[in-house]
Amino acid sequence: MYDAVVSAMNHPDPFNPYMGLFNFRSIKALSARDASLDVVTPRPRAPPIGPYSEFSDIPSRHEYSSHEVHYPRFLYLLPQKLFKYTLSSKSFSEMLPKYVSSNFETPDICHAGHIHYDGYGLVPYCRSNDIPLTVMGRGKILNNFYNLSQISRRKIRETLDYADGIFCVSESLARIANNITETPKATVLPNGADPSRYPTDNEATIRQELGIDQDTTLVMFCGGYTERKGILEICEALDNIRNDDVAFVFVGHYGDLRTELLAELKASHHENYRVLWEVPPLGLRRWFAAADIFMLPSHAEGRPNTIYESMASETAVVASAVSGIPEQVVDEETGLLIPKKDSDALATALNSLIGNSKERERMGTNGKERLVSKGWTWEAHGQRLANLHETIINDGQLPAAEILG
Repeated sequence: MYDAVVSAMNHPDPFNPYMGLFNFRSIKALSARDASLDVVTPRPRAPPIGPYSEFSDIPSRHEYSSHEVHYPRFLYLLPQKLFKYTLSSKSFSEMLPKYVSSNFETPDICHAGHIHYDGYGLVPYCRSNDIPLTVMGRGKILNNFYNLSQISRRKIRETLDYADGIFCVSESLARIANNITETPKATVLPNGADPSRYPTDNEATIRQELGIDQDTTLVMFCGGYTERKGILEICEALDNIRNDDVAFVFVGHYGDLRTELLAELKASHHENYRVLWEVPPLGLRRWFAAADIFMLPSHAEGRPNTIYESMASETAVVASAVSGIPEQVVDEETGLLIPKKDSDALATALNSLIGNSKERERMGTNGKERLVSKGWTWEAHGQRLANLHETIINDGQLPAAEILG
């Protein structure tokens, strides 16, 4: 048994229950192991009026079934692009060490859900208390590291250099992290999905309830309505995608291209589509179970959880061959990989599967088998994270065999 303080700015709260579900599931999986957790999810101070004023309704603490979360406040200035790595970052890194010191016993280790803000905010506390720090390396910061400002790169490099362990969700991200740090210390810690939570055995009933005919090919997208997730390529591909008994469902919780996507769908020859917003996890798993094809033409990723979810629900995947996606999807075995920013390739891949139900079923079966054989589940994630923490606590560092070369 060991004690850990976890900071995860992207984590659900009572006001926004779908924010950072991957962090919630990671912490929940860790809490089921031999770890006693104090969890901090800092939130911006709410302005008195405006769209963010409702943040004032977030309680100071909230009890989930697996762990309690503290919601301290810090100064978060808009626009984000101008202040994220300067004044807002400074406010966060000043608040977090004081809050942890005042509210928790000194832990054995600190763990950050992200490199920035969480990792950077925990460095001063860990340094002053001589406590090891581990950070999760996800897609956006590491993939864009060399395009960030000098100030941003300095803060991220400082965090990674101080950390005793950098746990990346993909091999491609671990290599980037090891190129940034003076000493390689990144290892791969995949996220995952639990096949037992996806009601594939009840697919026929679910499709009936959702109003999707049994013979209709259901193509699904889940992610942000953003350029980075390939929404523009989807819009460009629509007129070239077969429309003989095909339905589309789009699920997103953020992004400003939803209106543009709706306009393109209305103008296309497709009539059977839904563009949804903030679908609860249970409803989302039902859509995955009902889907025949999952598409994700992203420009950059880590290892997207939505692909794990597709594998868990035996759904064939069409996705861009970027970042960690080729580590998940075996081309022509569990799905089809396409070049990024290529709407023609997207349409061609979708058409080849829309017209071939046996191939879709073969890929879906192979995907689930690959997920299980690789141990890409939340239970395995929690056990591996606990093992990594205990190794660092007991030995002071990870063995060379754990570091990705």
